Amino acid sequence: MTARLDEFPGALLLHGIAESPLEEASLSLAARLLCAGDDPEGRCDSCRRARRGIHPDLLTLSPEGVQIRVDRVREAIAFGAGRPYEAERRVVRISRSELLGIEAANALLKTLEEPGSRLHWILTTRRPEALLPTIRSRCLAVRVASPPIPDRIRLWREAGLSDEEAADLAVFAPEAEETATDVLGEARRFRAETVEALRVGLVEGRVAALVLLAEPLGRAETGEIRLVAELLADAALLAAGVSAELARHRAVTGALTEIARSVDPRALATAAIAAADYPPDNRRGNRRLHFESLLLTLGRSRSR
Repeated sequence: MTARLDEFPGALLLHGIAESPLEEASLSLAARLLCAGDDPEGRCDSCRRARRGIHPDLLTLSPEGVQIRVDRVREAIAFGAGRPYEAERRVVRISRSELLGIEAANALLKTLEEPGSRLHWILTTRRPEALLPTIRSRCLAVRVASPPIPDRIRLWREAGLSDEEAADLAVFAPEAEETATDVLGEARRFRAETVEALRVGLVEGRVAALVLLAEPLGRAETGEIRLVAELLADAALLAAGVSAELARHRAVTGALTEIARSVDPRALATAAIAAADYPPDNRRGNRRLHFESLLLTLGRSRSR
């Protein structure tokens, strides 16, 4: 196992749509790297302390306010250059790394190029596209999966929600947190407006609805853009003859079925992929133009 740990990447980027699995995975990996007793079960004292974030050879950076400051990154670099207290190596975790300030990101970039054999960086993010491309290129990127939708539905049902509410929250909120119910109404409103705009534009052929939809998508949050990609993917599945029971957003499969009957299935599948692969910044309207082009292309594929 020691040999395999020596081959562990110097910089690892964990990304996914839920915060808790990212934190759990990063702490588990840190514990494995710092384990002095080669304990694959992670039951030793060293592993337990690492999972709790209190191991002396583990340092965690997280946002303070709206960003991770450059002085904290410099502290981490100095920490990594020091001699380990207990383990054979040191680990620095950066939670929500998309909130690295520009100076902090540039300072980190220099050390990621040559972290050394006894220092490992583990970055986590729900928005990898928000990181500098040069940082992403120096990290091994690994996606961390969220709990399966059936498990999330079960958790929400056990929390006392109705079947319909549980099904919606399972796709709107990747993590079963108490505050997730606060987003339900707003998420449902956004979904309903998006589906109606797609229906009007793609079924009725009113192109203006698609152009107007591109405007809010140009400044939308990651979760809202993911929702659009999911809706297009559901429509593509329905167009391919897949049962509506397998759609992620079963509450709107009626409108999505109309769309599926009006648009080429291959165009829907292509649009779903393109929606998820949106530009990382919006300083010059890149994101709005991306979605406008995507939606108008989709509109041209509708059956007459």
